Amino acid sequence: MTRPLTVLALMTALVGCGRSGSTSTTMSSDTKPTLIPVQSDDAEMVVAMQTARDRFPEFWREVSADYKRVIPALGGSMVKAYFYDAAAPQSGEHMWVSEVEYDGKTITGVLADTPRQLRSVRPGERVSFPLERLSDWFYVDGGKAVGAFTVRVLRTRMSEGERRAHDSHYPFRFE
Repeated sequence: MTRPLTVLALMTALVGCGRSGSTSTTMSSDTKPTLIPVQSDDAEMVVAMQTARDRFPEFWREVSADYKRVIPALGGSMVKAYFYDAAAPQSGEHMWVSEVEYDGKTITGVLADTPRQLRSVRPGERVSFPLERLSDWFYVDGGKAVGAFTVRVLRTRMSEGERRAHDSHYPFRFE
């Protein structure tokens, strides 16, 4: 039996993303994130999420180095994780988190999305989770999204027009 997962197809657009108070997450006022139901056994998404976990050290190396720069080189960064209410762990949502920190065991940040049904988390709240709940990550380097593994899978399932519409909401490219 498969259970549906809800995945945000549109990431929260980033403007001037840094650490502690310097992150601004915005979405154009005429656009609401599109939710796409994905089965938990969707092979491409399972691989994309595992790739994100396997390659998280790459993300953290780049992002933590950028935090130390006087003038940040990256155009923003976020991670996506699975959140759920304790009473229904099988009915969660994958949501984006900004202002990411990592201590070698736990990822911490600020919830950048608005939960659709969850009551246990709120936008702007500090959240923490283990690497096992990480489902994606990206950072922007030279105007291009690096990572975004689940987003890339979803983009392959969009028509050309849907991809153009999706991409028009971001100040960076997906390649």
